[in-house]
Amino acid sequence: MAFVYYILSFFIIINIIVFVHEYGHFLAARKMGVKVSTFSIGMGPEIFGWTDKLGTRWCFSAFPIGGYVMMLGDGDISSTTENKKSLEGLTEEEKKHSFYAKSNWAKMWIAFCGPLFNYIYAFVVIFIMSLFYGLPTYPPVIHDIKDGSPAAEVGLKPGDKVLFVDGKKVNQFRDINLGIVFSENETINFIIERNGELKKFSIKPDIQETKKPFGGYKKKKVIGIASGEPELVKKGFFESFLVALDKCWDATVEMFSVFGRLFSGKASIDNFGGIVQMSKVAGDLSQSGNFALLIMFTVMLSLNLGFINLFPLPVLDGGRIFICFIEQLLGKKLNEKFQEYIMIVCMIFLIFLMLVTTVNDILNIKSVGKFISDFMR
Repeated sequence: MAFVYYILSFFIIINIIVFVHEYGHFLAARKMGVKVSTFSIGMGPEIFGWTDKLGTRWCFSAFPIGGYVMMLGDGDISSTTENKKSLEGLTEEEKKHSFYAKSNWAKMWIAFCGPLFNYIYAFVVIFIMSLFYGLPTYPPVIHDIKDGSPAAEVGLKPGDKVLFVDGKKVNQFRDINLGIVFSENETINFIIERNGELKKFSIKPDIQETKKPFGGYKKKKVIGIASGEPELVKKGFFESFLVALDKCWDATVEMFSVFGRLFSGKASIDNFGGIVQMSKVAGDLSQSGNFALLIMFTVMLSLNLGFINLFPLPVLDGGRIFICFIEQLLGKKLNEKFQEYIMIVCMIFLIFLMLVTTVNDILNIKSVGKFISDFMR
């Protein structure tokens, strides 16, 4: 029963984020004079829907994960190929309302507005939360220390406020975790505040090893500290605006860093989670009743969806933008067969990535906890 609850929670949350993304494409397409044939929540055959006065079919499909906007002339749901048969029999005036009749700049704008709306959603939600409800914030104060851990051995105590990790200023508990994970030193230097006094500690972290799905072990540095429950912090209008900008910017910079480390070989794909992990987190947060963290989970997913969709892969929005940009520079369309081959390769890559992350989730399901907290710490 818990499994069903997790899956339902995840589907509801992910479909909200997908709707925001696809609605960005939809509005941009309408603004550019492109006819939108279908707006689907979910994939596969339609379960039910309706057609609006402008001819767009709004529908819910059988597999409630993902979604798409199909525009006049699209050969596939990613708008990568053209369906010339769908344009046959149309007048020249009607054909002008197809996606492929538009300029490259219009196509790029339509593709870009999906990720843009994901960022707008994140910004607006953070702004409203900060202004009216309070953002869940983890202060850089140690709440628990594991017995026998490196932190306990050097004398750290609950209530200590961490100010610097390896010389880098700490603003929230999450900065401590990142400082530990990304430190390249054998010992990590901490400056903490205790009862109004500054103290220095050098800590040699333990290395936790867990088995990777495809052989070998992944290592994680730990010192044995944990944060307490988040505090809800409300701010004024201008401060909330700046906080929303800052959160979106910091998340983007961190995603650049994470994928940069992945592509450079400094991080492993085994550290990435997928649908199973996200489903468990969605279920845990729904059951906990922690409204603030549940909302911030949707923000995190929205930022991730927007960011990843800008990758220059043909099946993603970034690929559509990249292809249109190249065609604009060359002054001609790229070979359709070439585009189809590239799309197939990218689809295989994405399916492989999905399988790997799902295997990671299944093998590590016991260790999946409140990783949404790591997003805010």
